[in-house]
Amino acid sequence: MNRGTLALPIAFSAGLLACSSGAGNNGTSNTGGQVGIGGVVDTGGVLGTGGVQTGGSQATSCATCSAGLVCERNPPAVCADPNWAEWPVPNSEVDVAAGAPNLESYSDNRDGTVTDNVTGLMWQQALPATKYFWGDAVAYCPTLTLAGHSDWRLPSVIELASIVDLGQPNPTINPRYFPSTPSDFFWSASPLAGSSSYAWSVIFGNGHTARSLVSNANYVRCVR
Repeated sequence: MNRGTLALPIAFSAGLLACSSGAGNNGTSNTGGQVGIGGVVDTGGVLGTGGVQTGGSQATSCATCSAGLVCERNPPAVCADPNWAEWPVPNSEVDVAAGAPNLESYSDNRDGTVTDNVTGLMWQQALPATKYFWGDAVAYCPTLTLAGHSDWRLPSVIELASIVDLGQPNPTINPRYFPSTPSDFFWSASPLAGSSSYAWSVIFGNGHTARSLVSNANYVRCVR
């Protein structure tokens, strides 16, 4: 699957970095609801750089982001509505050879973390020893202190899907930077809209997104 900028219709989170002022919303939206290879539904929208986002106002620093907004990593960094993703999605070498943009690029920080050089997100490299129910997974990541950082959180479904590498056999993830990843369900922080019984997960056996009962025990990989 060729992936450029990916959008999903549920709660997404941008990365955290210092904000700067931005221009108005110059983005586009997609409402076709087409399901691509990998089971990712594209019914959301792709916002342009900068701008006033739905649900909050623009701010000039993370300290002044309105409640419910987060500060994105990609410049120009502005306070953004976490219901939208604005960063490019990494693509595998196979996808890039077929014409997709944004070749995936990671840095092993050798401290238990991996930085995605495309999205700017930092990932927990080694997994927790146990699986978690969804509510416990959401609660676990903020308690994590790793590599001197204590602002970890459970990734949104679009963030989690961004590290899927469909050019890899089972598991569908870069094995150099994410070794020993199970071919199994991983929790995202995104609940299924209109339901308190399900939340979104990513299956690294095939790269699909899927809803899971919140009472299921799935794997967790935290992000910041």
